[in-house]
Amino acid sequence: MNFSLPLGLFGGLALMALLTMSEMKNPLIMGNLHGILMVFGGTFAAALVCFPFNHLFNMFKVFYRALSGKQRKDTLAIIGDFKTLATKLSDGEALNAIQVNSLNPFFKESLKLLEEDTLSDDELSEVLSKRIEIQHEFYRKENNTFKVLGKFPPAFGLIGATLGMISLLQGLGSPDAFEKLGPSMSVALTATFWGLLLANMVLIPIGEKLSLASDQDLIIRRIVCDGILLLKEKKHPILVEEFLNSYLSPKDRNQVKSKA
Repeated sequence: MNFSLPLGLFGGLALMALLTMSEMKNPLIMGNLHGILMVFGGTFAAALVCFPFNHLFNMFKVFYRALSGKQRKDTLAIIGDFKTLATKLSDGEALNAIQVNSLNPFFKESLKLLEEDTLSDDELSEVLSKRIEIQHEFYRKENNTFKVLGKFPPAFGLIGATLGMISLLQGLGSPDAFEKLGPSMSVALTATFWGLLLANMVLIPIGEKLSLASDQDLIIRRIVCDGILLLKEKKHPILVEEFLNSYLSPKDRNQVKSKA
């Protein structure tokens, strides 16, 4: 579980709520329904224009992937599985008789290709590399979805503020116009506040978080690709382990060696 994402969102929103309550005479003004509907409703409408509905539905799965934060544990587990596979293969065991603990779909798919043994070394390398490239491109598009959506809330916040100012200017000729000027401007600017908050506290940070998760997933897939090719070439288990450990940071490599 990756606690930094929910902690950051909760902490940021709590900070905004605290500052709002401490600095404003009437904090309830931030709950102006017109401003909230303009920003959230307008952003959702723009999202439907930009992306198909099933793509937007997949955003919940993408968000869960960023929230789970399993990439580091998966990396260490996969390297351990490759070490086990290389050791047992060198002892003469059949590949289809060896059980691995990893649930990584790409790892299991690649092992199946190796087990079928219908591709040459170069062909297997090309197939795995192409699948890595295509999947990374899919993830990149998903990440960009949040970044694209992050452009809309400030714009709709400005639209909400503009509509509020138009309504304000319409009433300037009334006798109590001066008394209503300040409160009316405050209401108009709430839409801008919600637009900036939604973009810079939620959508853009999640997009950056997903970019990091996508890069970590790319490393895992490259580890799988190299590990499969090393197994196909029947390399020594020590070489397999040390080669794949090159993808780890020095701290993680020392941690792995200390557990060995």
